[in-house]
Formats: sequence, C-alpha cells, structure tokens
Amino acid sequence: MPRIYFKTADQYVEFAEGEEVNVLRMAIREDIDVPWQCASGNCGTDRLMVEEGAENLDPPRRRERARLGELVDEGYRLACQTYTRGDATFSWDPDQVGLDDEDGAGGGARTGWAGTG
Repeated sequence: MPRIYFKTADQYVEFAEGEEVNVLRMAIREDIDVPWQCASGNCGTDRLMVEEGAENLDPPRRRERARLGELVDEGYRLACQTYTRGDATFSWDPDQVGLDDEDGAGGGARTGWAGTG
C-alpha cells in the first residue's frame, strides 16, 4: 500500500494502490499540521520540500509553477496542487507563511479546513 510520509510531523498516511491522492487533502483528513491558508495555489503557504518520491508525483501545474517560480526547480511543491500515486516524503518549515507574507504582514497559516481548526 503506498504511503505519504509527512517527515516534519513524523506521520504516515497510507492510501489504496492505484489511487491518485491530493497531498493537502490527505494531510487535512489525517489531522497532520501542514501549514496552509487558501488551498487553491494562490498563497504558497502549503509549500513542501519533496524529500523522496518525486517520480510518483504529477507534474507541477501552471498555477503552481507561477506561484513557486524557481522553488519548483529546488524541489518544492504546493500540497494543494500536488497529487501522488505512490510513496512520497515531504518536509516543511512548521512556521512558514504565505510567500507574499514572508515579511510578516499577512495572516497566519491555518491547520483546519476552511478555517475550522
């Protein structure tokens, strides 16, 4: 059974063989504290470093490439825009904020769906 390892949280999530799953949705479903804010690829708060399993991920979408820029080439992906069909390992800065909020001007990251958590 394939699994996603959320290294920073030291948690694994398994999913059925043959499925393609969204990384952020899996994290939210399993209460894993991946920082996120908009869940639509606009803020960049849910950027993750791909540690292992890049070959199991779908290619970066246009929105993701536009938002992350050179970070994609450094191994970063947006959890909300990334789907996996096999084992993958991700890490992140637990204190990260949106890319436009790096100076601290914007709101903080959420860890609940639609601001419920």
